[in-house]
Amino acid sequence: MKKTITLAAIVIAAFSNAQTWNLTGNTGTDPAVNFLGTSDAKDLVIKTGNKERIQINSVGNIGIGTAPDPKRTLNLLGNATFVATDPTLDGYHFFSAGQNNIKDSDLMWLSYNNHQTNDVGILTLSAPPTPGNWSQPVFSVRANGKVLIGVNWNNLAQTGCADCNNYKLFVRQGIKTEKVKVEVAAENGWADYVFEDNYKLMDLKTLENYIKENKHLPEVPTTAEAIKEGIELKEMNILLLKKIEELTLHVIDLNKKIETLQNSK
Repeated sequence: MKKTITLAAIVIAAFSNAQTWNLTGNTGTDPAVNFLGTSDAKDLVIKTGNKERIQINSVGNIGIGTAPDPKRTLNLLGNATFVATDPTLDGYHFFSAGQNNIKDSDLMWLSYNNHQTNDVGILTLSAPPTPGNWSQPVFSVRANGKVLIGVNWNNLAQTGCADCNNYKLFVRQGIKTEKVKVEVAAENGWADYVFEDNYKLMDLKTLENYIKENKHLPEVPTTAEAIKEGIELKEMNILLLKKIEELTLHVIDLNKKIETLQNSK
């Protein structure tokens, strides 16, 4: 009987000294003793319907819908939605790690960077050509709608792009494709006006003198201009067509003169 009374006293004392949870949030709590978790080297498991939903292992790795991965802080099985609640902050990173923690073998990372007022943001898919240098994006969709492949927008001005604002797509190291179609905005955008009766064709003597003096055809950019400014493919194709049509008119005129000489014999 005496043992029973002693045991009951111990249980009552334990309950009276036990920590209780308040319903007033963090008011009056001490994080040193008021916490949810374990104080030994055991994992914390949260269940619903007697089924494990979340597990935090003893080193802090978290598994949601699956076991924690010892190599990753968070391991999630299922669908997830991430929402940035402060659109004025720079540096939201998704599927990325700290610069010092990314190995050279990592293929790519996805980041949201450089907030612009009233813009949706910037999407960048990157892999560093130089290990540790994450300023060289592989693929970027800018908030202003421009698409860059292998190009850093901040470096474009340094590489000779004075009219970058006039273009939407920037690609470094070339494009390989089966077909490219360029729209012509208006009828006068094509070169067939050369065949109109009122077109003033430069005579061959004037053309010869121009070439001797300038070392290139009229209207055609010089080598130095082409290197500095680049070539507009649509405009250049139209210009080359114009020169072919002018050449054709000269050939027709020369043929008429040859026929006249032959008939005069």
